[in-house]
Amino acid sequence: MVAATRGMDRGRVGADAVERAFADDLAAFVKVQKDAGLDVFSDGLLKWQDIFRPLVEGLGAKPHTLVRWFDTNTFFREPELSGKLSRLEHPDGVVPDASVPRPRVTTLPSPYMFSRAARTDQDRNQLMVALAERVLRPAIDAAVAAGSQMIHLEDPWLGYVGISSEDWAPLNDALEILHRDLDATLAFHVYFGDAGPHVARLLGLPVDAIGVDLIETDLDALGSRWDKGLVAGVVNGRSSVLESVDNTVEVARHLADRVRPRNLYISSNCELGYLPTVVAERKVQRLGEAARKLKELVSV
Repeated sequence: MVAATRGMDRGRVGADAVERAFADDLAAFVKVQKDAGLDVFSDGLLKWQDIFRPLVEGLGAKPHTLVRWFDTNTFFREPELSGKLSRLEHPDGVVPDASVPRPRVTTLPSPYMFSRAARTDQDRNQLMVALAERVLRPAIDAAVAAGSQMIHLEDPWLGYVGISSEDWAPLNDALEILHRDLDATLAFHVYFGDAGPHVARLLGLPVDAIGVDLIETDLDALGSRWDKGLVAGVVNGRSSVLESVDNTVEVARHLADRVRPRNLYISSNCELGYLPTVVAERKVQRLGEAARKLKELVSV
């Protein structure tokens, strides 16, 4: 699809070619997930130029400056959110394609990361709450209406940059807006950094599950007897080295026995888009294999 999009930009192919390439890529991505036996399915954000773009475009705003995405070799367009924030009236861009099997997962930026990554003249904590109410909640409602049963909020900002003590209360308020009367599982996923120092605060947030980058976070820092689910990032999305299925199962069993979360989801620590396609596919397959082995062990 990337090649077709570039071809259209250069006048070599038409929009139909891009749509065909998208359909082919999406079908291949769905097949990988089905073959792996995953429990929830994603559309892979294949049409998303970056994590903010469909939301910003749905507001009628134009992103501007190209900014490096943390310490990766990828970039995003900085959202321009100055002045009064509009309400998202066109959330179609965040709705999973109808060909994606159910149950579906929808990935969105967390309100904390969104408010920190944007260019704005507003107080960022006030912007965080406004983004939750006026942008993210309409997007989530549209996704749930289209069959999403898990809402996955990405927050590498908290993991990589950190968070000040005075930011936790407005983050709580923002997430309460997203969680209230939500007919789906809401997960808040911290990655690109150590979640250990923040575990106690994270467990107090009004969400159903906390995602943790276990490439960066020590297992012992997670504590025990969680009253929330745990999205365990046990597969490294930034390394081409393939994880052992048996080791992945062992780590997951340790988490189940030691942390004792309400629900345990095994996943990658971050997006797999940083890897060559063939490597990403093999990691998805190994995740599925590990999940199957875990279910067999639990049923014994």
